[in-house]
Amino acid sequence: MAKSFKLICGSLLILLTGCSSSADKEKEDLKRELSEVKSEASVLKSELASLKNMAPPPKAPDEKAPVATADSAKISTSAPLQLSDLADIPSKEMIEDLNKLHVFDDLIQATDKPQGTDKSLGDVQFKPLQAITRGEYVTWLYRAFNAIKTPDKQLRFAPQATQQFSDTPASHPAYKYVQAIANAGYSIGYKDGTFRPDKPLSREEMLGIKVGLDIGKDIPPYRSQMEAVWKYSDGKAVDERFTGYIEQDFYISGPLGSNTQRAFGKIGAFKPKQPVLRYEAAGTLWQQGQFGNNGGITAADAVKREQKD
Repeated sequence: MAKSFKLICGSLLILLTGCSSSADKEKEDLKRELSEVKSEASVLKSELASLKNMAPPPKAPDEKAPVATADSAKISTSAPLQLSDLADIPSKEMIEDLNKLHVFDDLIQATDKPQGTDKSLGDVQFKPLQAITRGEYVTWLYRAFNAIKTPDKQLRFAPQATQQFSDTPASHPAYKYVQAIANAGYSIGYKDGTFRPDKPLSREEMLGIKVGLDIGKDIPPYRSQMEAVWKYSDGKAVDERFTGYIEQDFYISGPLGSNTQRAFGKIGAFKPKQPVLRYEAAGTLWQQGQFGNNGGITAADAVKREQKD
């Protein structure tokens, strides 16, 4: 009997010991799993903190949105500039159409009104009788072209391109516009590798730049059959380099005529070396492309299109 009692006690002791070992093992497994969960949670917290640092800070309630310009494909929703000095200017309506497309938004520097509002940006002088520089013309030309043309036909900036002209560094206001048009394959500079952005633009140079963009290619000199050039009393004063462009402009049509007609009206002398005035330059910008096969379109058309959208 005593022997049996001892066997029973021994068996119970072994059973209890086994249960204790099993419980300890489960306890250790739970501790290990909990440690792994804590480790994963720590990693997730670290990743979340990194994402928060990468996100842009929220705008302050009174922060203004930047003014959109004609560099964009769409018209800015802000009000156009109030150009105060266009009375009696022949191309007044054309300038106003282009202004609605925000082609001249760089003139905002002349006003102290805050930018980025939907209110008037203040009265600004267009200075229509001031000579336009080559850099200013190319800047406005790029903006007008992209504001008037549909996205599939627009020019693009070329930030990857090397500097095209030795005298037009990245610090110049017209740099990216000059780079864009030159990189697109249009000849707008001089043979010596300069662009001379601050030089007043001459009439023959303007036709050389603008008509090339209208036609979509450079045009070689016309050594013969230059009726459109020679019809001017001073046609022989035109630099040979620009004769093809002036000849071709004779065939560009549109609601208000060719580039020459929109800029200067009916003229008998071309005055090829004379500086172009701002209002004359705007006359050429109002229409981009030649009507017909090249799909010419005007600033007035672009304004209507955008208002409809």
